[in-house]
Amino acid sequence: MTAKHSLSMALFITSLSMVTLTSAQSDNGPTNMGAVINSAARDAEPTFTPDGQTMYFNCFDRQGKVGSDICVTSRDGDSWTEPVIVAAVSTDEYLEVEPLLSPDARQLYIMSNRPGGMGATDIWVSDLVDGEWTEPRNLGAPFNSPDSDHCLYFSGENWDFAYWTSTRPGGFGGNDIWMAERVNGVWQDAVNLGPKVNSAAGEHHSLPSEDGRSLYITTTRDQGFGREDIYITTRDDRGNWSDLVNLGPEINSDQHDRCPAFSPDFEFFFFDSERAGGFGNKDLWYVPYSRIEDIR
Repeated sequence: MTAKHSLSMALFITSLSMVTLTSAQSDNGPTNMGAVINSAARDAEPTFTPDGQTMYFNCFDRQGKVGSDICVTSRDGDSWTEPVIVAAVSTDEYLEVEPLLSPDARQLYIMSNRPGGMGATDIWVSDLVDGEWTEPRNLGAPFNSPDSDHCLYFSGENWDFAYWTSTRPGGFGGNDIWMAERVNGVWQDAVNLGPKVNSAAGEHHSLPSEDGRSLYITTTRDQGFGREDIYITTRDDRGNWSDLVNLGPEINSDQHDRCPAFSPDFEFFFFDSERAGGFGNKDLWYVPYSRIEDIR
């Protein structure tokens, strides 16, 4: 890690520690990101630039608009700037959710049901050119299909492993987790992660751990704490994924808890939740990753 990178990570951690705590943290539970980030509407699915100073997320009903958009906010001293809609990747008529920045922050992936896709919802990508985001282009196969595809994440040093959610045929339920590998520069066919990961319930949003050996997955299984819970599955040396393990009450509540993300240094674990103590529909919350990283 370079000195510059170390400094930016230190600034990110310091900034987080200065966020105003809500009553929801009085029991050392998750910390709400506060009223600048969270609104009375839905705020969800964060992704960060490498220095941790800028965050993109899914926002609803901002700037006098009604509906779903991609918003961006940046650190300003010990707080965040007022989020603004990223107009280049957001529309008035269609759904834009689930942003994901590439490691160099020069590509922004989203899910949208805009025209020109292959299915009900597709994954699209925008490029940062001369400081401006381009019109999103469809990512194509194997990521997109005639069904619904969304919640994309990558792992591996060169992002050669992709994980995403799809309702395509060959699954075990409605939403299943699928993956593809890039071999010699070519993405191979999508493969379902199988019955230990997927079930008749809905599984989505497969966030890889730093080493790529584990996935943090949102699911609606009956044995959870609430409506949606976050679980973990880990791959063994033979490539087999383990049964899902619930992250427990440190993360999950009696409401929807879902769609996790890491801070760039993997020090903090973010997710959105409808738990008590928030400001609206879904709010963004976080905990130190150290509290849950040993759960397997």
